[in-house]
Amino acid sequence: MPSTRKPHTPSRLGRGLSSLIVSSTDPPDTNQQYTSEPPGPLPATGKTAIATDSDGQTHLAIDRIAPNPYQPRQDFNDAGLAELAASIKRQGMLQPIIVTPAPDTDADKPYVLVAGERRLRAAEQAGLETVPCVVRRAARREMLEWAIVENIHRADLNPIERAHAYRQYIEQFDLSQTEAAERLGQHRTAIANHLRLLDLCDDTQKLIADGSLTFGHGKVLAGLIDRPKSQVDLARRAAAEGLSVRRLEQLVAEALERPAPTTTPEGTVPAKAPYIRDLEERLAAAVGSRVTILPGRAKHSGRIVIEYYCLDDFDRITAALGIQPSE
Repeated sequence: MPSTRKPHTPSRLGRGLSSLIVSSTDPPDTNQQYTSEPPGPLPATGKTAIATDSDGQTHLAIDRIAPNPYQPRQDFNDAGLAELAASIKRQGMLQPIIVTPAPDTDADKPYVLVAGERRLRAAEQAGLETVPCVVRRAARREMLEWAIVENIHRADLNPIERAHAYRQYIEQFDLSQTEAAERLGQHRTAIANHLRLLDLCDDTQKLIADGSLTFGHGKVLAGLIDRPKSQVDLARRAAAEGLSVRRLEQLVAEALERPAPTTTPEGTVPAKAPYIRDLEERLAAAVGSRVTILPGRAKHSGRIVIEYYCLDDFDRITAALGIQPSE
């Protein structure tokens, strides 16, 4: 019997938070509703905490806004916050934060932050008592998704932080890389390349996170994921000598031409030939999911493993392979 599954049409969040602020004329999705407030009066606060400026922008008292309990970002750079606070003192807050009415109407803080925690903290440091806000109704899923999306669209994330944000987004909402790319308005290969960084050794990741190596260096070193010692040695050399990405590519290619160690650390496998990795990448691009080629014991034998992350992803992959649902 043909599948009755409705085609999955994810919403695009690639425009950043502007897509959350501008009202949509599309009918609401039952799994992702947010509506502009206020449909009625704003929640009472017990003191003068709500104001409206000449442009009709709502301002709320900072001490009446509770933090987002689902905020994925835990570390906030003190120097960066101080710099933003100084900018707010000079120019004011140019972008509003997003809040939602608290579920507990008797709460001391009648609003909960959805997105903009860094700006809120900086505004408090700058001595502001109120901040411009866009008020939205949001369920727990939306609060988490918007916070993650805002985090992903931050310009100051290092490649490792961005990779962790992508992985959290994919795992939290059970998305494939293709679906995540569509929702974020980004290329799937960019997300895939960032996620590969998380397979690098810890020492290599630290060099990328602190800026000693670039994202480009990390992509090249990902070719040595199955050779951790060579990977770390070349990562440290590239950082110490300031090697270009092109020079690192040459060194990685030379390392791959040497025979793999006959004994490998527990949990690792011998390195794959460059043409095998190239085939994996081309197959992954064709089906839109991760593909692994595993050699067998016998000569010219092996397995091709195609990963899927949900039933919709499985249906999409089988369709790409030309397989129709059985009746």
